[in-house]
Amino acid sequence: MLEIKPIEDKKEQEEICRRCGLRYSPALFAYKALENGSLLAAAQFDILGSEAVIEDMRQVIGSAEDREALFILGRAVMNFLDLCGVKTATYQITDEASESYASLLGFRKVDGERKITLTGLFDSPCRHGQSFDTLSGNGAAGK
Repeated sequence: MLEIKPIEDKKEQEEICRRCGLRYSPALFAYKALENGSLLAAAQFDILGSEAVIEDMRQVIGSAEDREALFILGRAVMNFLDLCGVKTATYQITDEASESYASLLGFRKVDGERKITLTGLFDSPCRHGQSFDTLSGNGAAGK
């Protein structure tokens, strides 16, 4: 059974980041994904008023990629951000994996960054695949 939980203890966050190959930052929020009680993946993110940045999301080093679990972890983070009143989020791109995960979660390229509008994203059935521009009302879809 897949569980997504916030990481509240900073020592635990540091250890989980080490196991997942994430650069630990005590100033960031973090979530973890557990499969049958075992660590599977983690994400770190920051809230900056009505905007947020997902710093990175990774699985435990050496584990087989589970894109479905990463999607669920990422969407749990995004739902939390939405509930906190965040309007837009940026996914920090550092390599091919982060580019792939940003795309998986529905982030679209806007002015050289990967962004998504969270407003209304969780109000109705899945909007995965709709662009930042479409959701924000800024015109044509940008991929």
